Amino acid sequence: MRFVVKREEDKTEKLASEQTYLALLEIARTGNTELIKDSIYRDSYETPDGRRSKVEDQLAKTYKNKCAYCERLCKADIEHYRPKKSVDEANGHPGYYWLCYEWTNLVPACITCNREGSKHNHFPILGKRVLYPPLLPNNHLALDACKAENSPLAEEKPCLLHPEIDHPEDFFGFETDPSGAGIRLVGVDTEGRGTCTIQTCLLNRQELTLDRKISVIDEFKDAVEGLFYQLQNDELTETEFQQGIIQHLQILKAKSKNPEKTHTYLRKFIVASAENFEKIILPFLEPKVRIIVLEAKRRHS
Repeated sequence: MRFVVKREEDKTEKLASEQTYLALLEIARTGNTELIKDSIYRDSYETPDGRRSKVEDQLAKTYKNKCAYCERLCKADIEHYRPKKSVDEANGHPGYYWLCYEWTNLVPACITCNREGSKHNHFPILGKRVLYPPLLPNNHLALDACKAENSPLAEEKPCLLHPEIDHPEDFFGFETDPSGAGIRLVGVDTEGRGTCTIQTCLLNRQELTLDRKISVIDEFKDAVEGLFYQLQNDELTETEFQQGIIQHLQILKAKSKNPEKTHTYLRKFIVASAENFEKIILPFLEPKVRIIVLEAKRRHS
């Protein structure tokens, strides 16, 4: 997960239309979830290669074609952050039906994070559950009160982190898998919201811990060990070898700032401190390479 800025002005024309507001108003006034239409929150259109969704297109642009939760490149679902028709943790709750077309309630999520035994209709909270839409005295919706970052929704204190509100460095760290096969995400906040998000979206499922290692760690490991092989075979001088190590450290840092890369936050975590670097990178390097790389890292920091 990484922090994302999604602008209100990037909302699709259909979602922003008066027609959609009037349709939403009827849903909010009646509580009839059967009136919710995916044709509105998807806003589909035809192309020579098949149907596409204008909302999916805009979410993909904002999130750099990545899942909001696991940060892998994917063809994402349009996920309702707050479930629109029911909530597993609140018996009798009808769902946040009045947020079905709300821009801050729509995020892109891969099938595994969203549906396959993961988030779906889970939405645990630490605060007081919002049960009804914020209707004004004139029976219109208080639209500002429908935004995820505003009261009363913010006071629910969702256990599930919102990538447009919550900064991952406040909630997550990383550690190597005990088997050494991958990289696990760990919750670090005292309220347990990071841990809850990991559990809700299965963010330590096997293919994901392996993908973090392959996409981030192995890329650096292969480059460094390739340099070491050249050094051993007298293809590089000691100075050239050290310069090569520093260059790949710079590449790692540059990629940590590139939102189009997968697992951006893992890269950011690794380069944030010597301690993080040693904990995540060094266990995967050959012992004879570790000391050299660590010394280069300390000089470069």
